[in-house]
Amino acid sequence: MAANYATVSYVTQTAGGAMVCIEAGETRDSITDATIIATWAANWTATAPTSASHGAKRAAWLAAYPRGEAK
Repeated sequence: MAANYATVSYVTQTAGGAMVCIEAGETRDSITDATIIATWAANWTATAPTSASHGAKRAAWLAAYPRGEAK
């Protein structure tokens, strides 16, 4: 299992019809979330986001909510 990080924000729809909002920098794993990653594979990277690549506020938010979900 490898971590993948979104390079841009986007919205996609699953085969079941659910809408999924992906925030730039959030993480998904290559096994559990392979279907989500495959929807726009070019929008994912194995390079973790940093404050230099995403800005200090987003990097802090991603540290608290790595999957992009505030639950």
